[in-house]
Amino acid sequence: MGKVWRSLRPSVICLAAGLVAGWSGCVGAIGDKPPDPTITDPNATPETAPVETHMVRLTAPQVRNTYRALFGEPLVMPDLPQDDQLYGFTSLSAATKTIAPVEAERYEDATYAVLDQVWNDTTRRDALVGCPPSDLNARCVRDFVEDFTTRAWRRPATAAEIDALMDLANRIGASLTEPDQGLRFALAAVLQSPHFLFRVATGEPDADSGWLRFDSWEMAARLSYLITDGPPDAELREIAAADELLDPEEVRAQAQRLVDTPEARAALVRFFRDFMNIGRLDQLDKDLDLFPMVSETLGVSMRREIERLFENVVFEKEGDFRQLFTTRETYVNGDLAPIYGIEGIEGPDFVPVTLPDDGKRGGLLTTPGFLALNAHKTESSPTHRGRFVRISLLCQDVPPPPPGVDTTLPEPSGEPQTLRQRLAAHAEDAACAPCHKQMDPIGFGFENYDAVGAWRDTEHDLPIDAVSDLDGADFEGGVELGELVAELPRVGDCIARRFYQHATTHLDGLSERAYVDDLVERFVQSDFDFKALVVEMVVNGGFRYAVPAEEGS
Repeated sequence: MGKVWRSLRPSVICLAAGLVAGWSGCVGAIGDKPPDPTITDPNATPETAPVETHMVRLTAPQVRNTYRALFGEPLVMPDLPQDDQLYGFTSLSAATKTIAPVEAERYEDATYAVLDQVWNDTTRRDALVGCPPSDLNARCVRDFVEDFTTRAWRRPATAAEIDALMDLANRIGASLTEPDQGLRFALAAVLQSPHFLFRVATGEPDADSGWLRFDSWEMAARLSYLITDGPPDAELREIAAADELLDPEEVRAQAQRLVDTPEARAALVRFFRDFMNIGRLDQLDKDLDLFPMVSETLGVSMRREIERLFENVVFEKEGDFRQLFTTRETYVNGDLAPIYGIEGIEGPDFVPVTLPDDGKRGGLLTTPGFLALNAHKTESSPTHRGRFVRISLLCQDVPPPPPGVDTTLPEPSGEPQTLRQRLAAHAEDAACAPCHKQMDPIGFGFENYDAVGAWRDTEHDLPIDAVSDLDGADFEGGVELGELVAELPRVGDCIARRFYQHATTHLDGLSERAYVDDLVERFVQSDFDFKALVVEMVVNGGFRYAVPAEEGS
């Protein structure tokens, strides 16, 4: 029978996917368009307008969470196509992604891997359906298919779609003389539809604005996938069915409810992981001869410490987001304890630690993970560390090196030199100086930390100079730099702007300046409460409205 099922999959199921859930009902662009080229003056105030409607492919965590919502636990999760990053975020990449043939096969295999777990347990299957699917014409079976499809597609399934699905189930069930397998293939068609794998939002005309306003079902999906990385729950579906999510205050209330769920914590940690680019720590690569403390688990422990800092400030303390840059509280396990110089902590479990007020560390920018990630395999990198602060925390551009410029830092030819001394000579090159002056002075403040983030007083037996400045503001060392960064207004602006980009799944254009400015202002008014930022985002005009996609886009 397995061979028969496999032979049906590329023919009947693909045909069904085309009939039941084809692209004909999907209107929107795939891709991130550049800002309006007709706006040549960056200081001009263009007319405020949202961006075009566009489809967004579900990320792997979102697909897995949707499987769980549809089928319940236990559920062994199958392999899925890997998520890419664009401008730092998987969410932005998802807005540009179609599905390549090899990825379609992966989704198909995943679909059947999940369905088989349910269908191989008849008790669980019947509980899911609501009755034994021995008679596909039974009312309970059709009701189940309608409810399942509505939940999977995040919108009410039409009568014609349900008719097509039931026809497919009956034809395959008759062919195999097993009605339940006909239903299984019908559900497979639902789960391989673009209406499942993509968030499709076309909007509806809004007389007041002249734009498109996302309807209640579309807003329910936008809310849930932003805040929980999963589909609308029962309460959100009920409110969408009552068409109540056109009211921004109801949207706000639902966001406030969702942001306090465990699912929100996991989803927003994933945003922060992208924001800090700390997913790369899972493949930490350092010279083991120079750094024998590096283990297979050290990079993951570094990443998890940073994520716990975020969770503590945002969800447990519900405090000022900028505390991340100054807090003396952190979480250390057996991997990290030697780097911190803390004794008595062993094993993989994290222990909360309060660092001394007059100590050498405090805040996100002095964590081993941040320092190791923004360093070379064998030595630190003021350039990489300063570049991260400039680009990711201040939202300022640093252009790439000019074509043909050798970016390799020459080795000292005479007496030993510190890395700072070598970079100072390198920055005298006219082709290198403009960019290095934006990055290196910031990074010099981290030079007491080596390539894995461990403290050091000297380099090549030479004293380390960690006195520097950030755009004219003096500081000494990573702790003072963190305190300085926390007070810069541009940092709060940058965090709010980056969350706007994540939430709307595109880089903001000039026409959205008012939307971003409003979000920044509300973030400031909330005393930089990140959960409040999430709630304000979903009632922002840039999140609730769109304009029609251009013909052919």
